Amino acid sequence: MSQVIAIDNQPISATFFGEAKWLTEFITPNALEVQELYDEVIKTAENPDSLEDRMNVLWCWVADKVRYKRFIKGTIWIEGKKSTQNDLWNDPSTTIRVKVGNCANKAFLLCSLIRNILPADKVHTVLGNINSDGIGGHAWCTINSNGSEYILESTRSDVTPVLASRAEIYEPVVVFNDHEVSLIEGKVIKEPLGYCCVTWLKDYLDMNRCDEFIGR
Repeated sequence: MSQVIAIDNQPISATFFGEAKWLTEFITPNALEVQELYDEVIKTAENPDSLEDRMNVLWCWVADKVRYKRFIKGTIWIEGKKSTQNDLWNDPSTTIRVKVGNCANKAFLLCSLIRNILPADKVHTVLGNINSDGIGGHAWCTINSNGSEYILESTRSDVTPVLASRAEIYEPVVVFNDHEVSLIEGKVIKEPLGYCCVTWLKDYLDMNRCDEFIGR
């Protein structure tokens, strides 16, 4: 069985001008835009005191309001200097503003929002693989509730948001939030990241949903 090991923070250069950001910097629960969005969305929950209802409305906003695109391309000009990134990882504040994101951008935002509900040891973003007819990299969120781990799939609004972690096609590799980074020993993220758009995902998630958590 693979072992989860803590690793040092990792630099990510999927930004502009080759600028590197630490992996943990992509999870920003305290950012002004994230907290403003959290307050706005939570008001729409049927029962704001219910953990399940709050998480559900946050998931719905990210899944429905942020358009999924497999690769995000961005260009920036500063005093005549231009930088283009063909696979751009935006921070949650930018994703809120532009309302478009790849699987990583959407997972970063959802994790940041939920971190306003759950402590750091209960919610993480995962970079890993979707394994079925093919193999490709993907990003999603996990939460720990009542001692059980659940997957939050935020890329599509037409699938159930919560499923048990025993879903075989999800293979975690790097697990992180704003406090820590861990690695599943012996695992490697496949390319390209963003395989989640495959047509069979909805049927698979519908068959493996965890209705008892979301109260359906």
